[in-house]
Amino acid sequence: MYEFAAVEQGAMLQNMALVTAALGLGGFPHLASHPFGWFQALGFRMTDIPFSRTVGAGPVTKGLLKALKKDIPIPTAVGLERDGQLLIKPFCPPYYRNMEEAVLAFVDYKYAQGQGTMRDGGAASNWKDGTSIQAGIPRYSDQSIAATIACCEYLYSRYGRIPATNGPFRTLMAYQAHHLDDDFYRKFYRPEVVDDIQRPE
Repeated sequence: MYEFAAVEQGAMLQNMALVTAALGLGGFPHLASHPFGWFQALGFRMTDIPFSRTVGAGPVTKGLLKALKKDIPIPTAVGLERDGQLLIKPFCPPYYRNMEEAVLAFVDYKYAQGQGTMRDGGAASNWKDGTSIQAGIPRYSDQSIAATIACCEYLYSRYGRIPATNGPFRTLMAYQAHHLDDDFYRKFYRPEVVDDIQRPE
């Protein structure tokens, strides 16, 4: 699922490449799939989770890891805050008391009358008659919500984060923009590699 959802990231990186070229900058996309390094560098709020918990280890394995001093802490990004302002908040603790509260908050986020993304009168869409389109989208059933809560509570209680494999944030790709070292390109590359707009005046 992660890889299928990456197509939007590729489109964003292409747009960033077009923008940087138009601004006269250089830039390139690259792999950024480190489990926590990017988030630490960007100043995300981090929490350490014992390795044994991230793999859902039982008591014996957990005890063995601890005895061998191999139960290392795994840094996990849980949100982004700046100057006391919450910028990115996932639907999970520590921003909610538990996963039930988080799941119900997510349902409200989508279906709250007049403000949810599925009940905002079409403000979040480009449909001519967004209200009628949204009205045709049924709310999640109580059974679906209950099943989701049960699943999420199990995952969070066993693995200490959700999704269990990496926590609420994951990166696949990044884009680095920078000023070009024109002398370097003139010395080692053919002239057409650098566009006229990218060359310093």
